[in-house]
Order: sequence, then C-alpha cells, then structure tokens
Amino acid sequence: MRRKAVFFDIDGTLYEQGKPVEESTVEAVRKIRENGHLAFICTGRSRVMVPDDPVLSIGFDGIVASCGTYGEYGGRVLFHYPLSKEQYVKMITTFRKYRAMYILEGTEYIYYDEEMVKGFEDDWYLRHINATLPHNFLPVQKVDAIEACKASIHARDVEPEEVYRCLRDDFEVLEHVFGVAEFVPKGFSKAKGISLMCQKLMIDPEDTIAVGDSINDVDMLKSAGIGICMGNGSAPAKECADYITTGIREEGIYRAMEHFGLLEGPITDGF
Repeated sequence: MRRKAVFFDIDGTLYEQGKPVEESTVEAVRKIRENGHLAFICTGRSRVMVPDDPVLSIGFDGIVASCGTYGEYGGRVLFHYPLSKEQYVKMITTFRKYRAMYILEGTEYIYYDEEMVKGFEDDWYLRHINATLPHNFLPVQKVDAIEACKASIHARDVEPEEVYRCLRDDFEVLEHVFGVAEFVPKGFSKAKGISLMCQKLMIDPEDTIAVGDSINDVDMLKSAGIGICMGNGSAPAKECADYITTGIREEGIYRAMEHFGLLEGPITDGF
C-alpha cells in the first residue's frame, strides 16, 4: 500500500465534548502511524483551541486549524493567513450593527466583545473557552492588536441572514444551526488547508483521506482522495462522502481505517 495522509476533524469525529476519546480511536491513529502513514488534525477550531489532552496526546504528525488558514507539521508552522485589519473592521462593524454575539479566533488568543456577549452567559462555547483558556480569552479593544484567522457568531435575537448577506462577498459562511455560524476568509476551507499541506510536504492529493462529520467538513470530504463521514455525521457530510463509517461511539474511526487497509501492515511505497 502507498503511504496515506489522513486528516481527522475533531468535534464529532475524534472527540465529543465532555467525553473521553474512544480507546479504539487512539489505537487506530497509533497503528496507522506505526504503519508509516501520516495523521493530521484538520479542524475549524483555531490552534489555541486544540487541546493537548485529550486530543493532541493521541499523537499526530501535524495540524490544520482555523478552517485551512493555519498549518503546522512536526511542531513547525508551515503556513498562517491571519485576517487583515480591513476584514476585522468590516466584521466587527457588521456584527455590532446587527447585535450578533461574536468571537474572533486566533492562533494564540480568542477575542470577545464585552458589549455583544451580554445576555449570552448561558452560551456553552463561551463558558467552555472561559473555563479552559481564561488567560487567552481577551476583550476586543484595539483592532491593530488582534491576530485572528476567522470568526464565529451566535445570532440568537437577530435575523442572521442579514449578517450573512453583508459579509458573503468577503467570507465563506458556514451555518451549523440557525444563527450559529463560522466566517472564514474567501478561498479558505479545510480542503484548502489540506491542499496547502500537500504542497508543502509534496503529498499527492490522491493519497489523502479526510474524516469528518459536519458542514465545515464537506469541502475536504469532496476534495480528498477518499472522504469518510462518521455515522453520526450531518446529512450534507454524508451525501458527499465516499464512505460512511459507524458512529463515534461505535468504533467509527477504527472501522474506517480497517476498511481501507491502513491497519494491515507497513507501507510499501511512498507518496
């Protein structure tokens, strides 16, 4: 078998918030690396939101974060595309105009708007960030001091389509549920991040495997040599996948790696 580069989403694929990573998942990632394949995280989370435990402690060769705008391999940053000042200003102005609660997600810090978060004390994501990264969760003050790659909103008390309409020329809008969405610079996605990583490491795109479950995984499932959707995945992710494995709690990762032969033995050919 030729060497493969496998890109795993985190949430809903490797890990469920508040639950341990399945032992079969840890074993599958360990085995594919032992057999000579590469294992990457490929997530919508910013780099600072990728936890050492229980995710990175599994053991990975690299990370694609912030929906393809950041990548590292062997602990070394290979690419990083932060938002421009003009993009920050347009986003912040729009979010404030429509009273949408937002956060800006950077490689080292997450930024929140003190005025916009009022009334969202019950938002699980804000509580999670504040609990896990209290020293990396900063208020938006001077735009010049911000370094972020993307934004997320929770437009609970406004019409989110108006927010999307104002920003669609400059950003990809990924709506997970009504009013909860990510904003990624035009031209970037998890698929773009995989492509950039392949260029840097001279990996043939046909030798890539992507594993995911949600709307922001659709592009990478379509573009990878093989796209695998978890059994617990969303309808859009399942529709574009080459293969649907079992759920995250049903040894989905292990069974998918086994199905495609990555657990059988060492590679016989490189990229």
